[in-house]
Amino acid sequence: MLPGSWPLWVRVLLGVLGAIAAGAAGSYVSEVIAASRKKVEERRARAAEVEAHRRVLVATRERAASDQSVAGLLRPERGVVDFVGREDELKRLREWCSDDGSVCPVCLVTGRGGVGKTRLGLRLAESLPFEQWECHWVRPGDEVAAVKAAGRAEQRVLLVIDYAETRVELAVMLAEVAAHEADGGRGLRVLLLARQVGEWWTALDTESDAMRALAARTPVLELAAALDDQRDDVQVIEEALPFYAAARGRPVPRVRFTVGAGVRLPVLVLHAAALVAVLDAEQGVGGGRAAADLGVLDRLIGHERRLWDKAARRVGLGVALPVLEQVIAAVVLLLDVQDSGEAAVRRVIRSVPDLAKAPEERVGALARWLRQLYSGPGGAGVDVLRPDLVAERHAVDQLVEQELLRRACFTDQRLSRAVQALTVLTRACAHHRRAPELLDEVLRHDLVGLADAAIVVAVQTGARLGDLLAGVLEDVPVGMEDLQRIAEQIPYPTVALAAADAAATRRVREILPADADPADIARWSRRLATVLAQLGRREEALEAATEAVNIRRGLAEVQPDVFLSELAGSLDTRSGCLSDLGRREEALRAIAEAVEIRRELARVRPDAFLSELAGSLDTQSGCLSDLGRREEALWTIVEAVGVYRTLAEVQPDVFLPDLAKMLSNQSNRLSDLGRRAEALQAIVEAVGVYRTLAEVQPDAYLPDLAGFLSNQSSRLSDHGRWAEALESVTEAVGIYRRLVEIRPAAFLPDLAMSLNNQSNRLSLLGRREEALRAMTEAVEIRRELARVRPDAFLPDLAMSLNNQSSRLSDLGRREEALQAIAEAVEIRRGLAEARPAAFLSNLATSLVVMGRALVDLDQIEKGTQSLIEGFMLAVDRDLAELAQVCAESLREARSRDAEGVATVWHRVTGEDLPQWLR
Repeated sequence: MLPGSWPLWVRVLLGVLGAIAAGAAGSYVSEVIAASRKKVEERRARAAEVEAHRRVLVATRERAASDQSVAGLLRPERGVVDFVGREDELKRLREWCSDDGSVCPVCLVTGRGGVGKTRLGLRLAESLPFEQWECHWVRPGDEVAAVKAAGRAEQRVLLVIDYAETRVELAVMLAEVAAHEADGGRGLRVLLLARQVGEWWTALDTESDAMRALAARTPVLELAAALDDQRDDVQVIEEALPFYAAARGRPVPRVRFTVGAGVRLPVLVLHAAALVAVLDAEQGVGGGRAAADLGVLDRLIGHERRLWDKAARRVGLGVALPVLEQVIAAVVLLLDVQDSGEAAVRRVIRSVPDLAKAPEERVGALARWLRQLYSGPGGAGVDVLRPDLVAERHAVDQLVEQELLRRACFTDQRLSRAVQALTVLTRACAHHRRAPELLDEVLRHDLVGLADAAIVVAVQTGARLGDLLAGVLEDVPVGMEDLQRIAEQIPYPTVALAAADAAATRRVREILPADADPADIARWSRRLATVLAQLGRREEALEAATEAVNIRRGLAEVQPDVFLSELAGSLDTRSGCLSDLGRREEALRAIAEAVEIRRELARVRPDAFLSELAGSLDTQSGCLSDLGRREEALWTIVEAVGVYRTLAEVQPDVFLPDLAKMLSNQSNRLSDLGRRAEALQAIVEAVGVYRTLAEVQPDAYLPDLAGFLSNQSSRLSDHGRWAEALESVTEAVGIYRRLVEIRPAAFLPDLAMSLNNQSNRLSLLGRREEALRAMTEAVEIRRELARVRPDAFLPDLAMSLNNQSSRLSDLGRREEALQAIAEAVEIRRGLAEARPAAFLSNLATSLVVMGRALVDLDQIEKGTQSLIEGFMLAVDRDLAELAQVCAESLREARSRDAEGVATVWHRVTGEDLPQWLR
């Protein structure tokens, strides 16, 4: 027996040796050795598999920065300057990475060029524990491969997608991320970096519920220009200066920097100012003072230009510097980052006019010169001049000076190259004054060839290019087929391309000959009405809608089975146009006819026409409400909501947006009838649906979300939840302000309404000065709108004047308060004479407010007369709360002048004072 106190491994070993000595353990030892070898082989295989997966993941990484370029010292991956600021943003991103719960695996960081998005992403990657995380910057074209490889990795993985708005595989990649999460994967984070949230996000393919949910949960972090509140622009420059001096092996120059007042500069421009000061000192041209502005980018390009010339002379290239400058610009504009091999580089070099017919030896030498300056990973391929702002300014400068280069870079290019070139020019509009006119010129020169690319770039970058495209579409000669194709390529609804859509559609309609197929004329007329209404051009929209109705009415008389449905659609559009112009009775007649047609069609073919019937019922409900027919308006919208709720259960992706709109309208109808709890429930559901939709497709759904938020604010206020109400309407105001910057004609009325509501919420919370400012802005907007279109906007102006009077009164400014309410009464009296059912209740409210204002100023008899008139209207219209307020005001007036009140009461009513007033 072996002593039990000996270690187990010793006893086992001795036992095995004894067995061997006894000749009995041969087979046992063989088995042990075989098992051990198998385990070793399995470990090696597993390690090889992990390493193979890691190599696949590494292969998707973005290329490293070149170390030749002086401008390259500004590239974020070089990290020349220590990372400072952005503590809050970095903290949020680290928490996003470390959260093991149900946090969304995707995050989007936005900000204009040069504010430090890429540097923030790099800092995040550096700050994650290296033993737990692998971090990869993914090259264009490798997005899906990176996600798949990350799913097989042993560690947690952060994938960073720079220029997310330009990634053609982004939709497929997000679908892969959603699938990874659905399978229980928790170790993946995808950081998207883009200049802005726009229609590039809207255009993502979100057919899958899982992908839609993923995009809806994606947090968005927008970077301001300022790094933090502790550093001003001069301090940022001065902190960077020693780092760039050390990078160049130079002493720190003694320079005093000045910056312009007002807008903060992007950190890239500030760092460029520091770098240029060092480079100037090297050249012996620096001074004691330096201005930090966008001009420092041009001075930096000057230093980079010397590098190009020096490198060319060193290898005996024999090409003049002006031609080299064009080569660099062509690379910036046309070289595809996914195809930067020798053949692609040579093609781009030959796009420079002076080199189009150059010998192959000369072109090859230029390609080697480019690789020396801006080499890709491992010296293969060619990178481009960076940072982007520097590259964009250089490209624009060259295009301004070189007409032949403009023609070469923007004529007969395949779609991907045209997209890249237009993207560079469009981004440059933010910092180069000549970029917009260049864009206009190149689009005019080859509209047909560039239209598809321009639509893609406008979706990615916003309304600037869309508006330029609209101007070109208005007058550049182009054939009918090309115009129709361009118009049909533009998405709807859209903010960025709304003006372009209207311009293309109008020209198609104008070019159609009088003897064209009437159905085609009607189709383009109705489309024109829709896109013009999107722009807020209401009179023109009505004219086009009326034409569509007239044509389709004639067609329906001949072929009702074919054209009755289209007639109903045109009537629906025309009703909306009439309503927008304040012509409410005509709007109701038009939509009533549409409802009648669609009800019969839905009776025969419910699968085809039920949704159209519900849409018309929704419009009809709004028209009935505008005319004060509130019970009918509610019945109608309830029917519409019921239809859409059934449809949305079967096809939520198709019908949920319409259901949400109808719920918002139902909330208004319920509120009109005092059914407040139901009204709040309906609008909360609508906001919930649209918030999800707007996060996925902001360009399409943000405008409606803002309206729903303003509506929700009113419903919350009805329940006394004033702080929540203010939060809701303030969000709406913020959205509308951004939209007004892009499309004032379309969104100014909505901004005024949300300001009106915001003022009411502020007043309820005792923030009276802020309340008055908001209401005054609403009055100013609505006064201008009513000046142009009184039928549409006089009622809104009267509403805001009524509220402005109350805000002024709250602050003791009684004479101004009286002036405002007197104007409101005058407007509402005229409206009530024309349409008593719609406006008598509003007139009653203003009469009561004016009566109280007069009493406050001791004009008792005038005030009493106004109060009595308001009281009688309130009783007649069954406005119990208003009647109670009026009664209290009359008692107060009588306490001041009993005889005067009695006299006026008798004169107006022919009776003595009632008992309740004595």
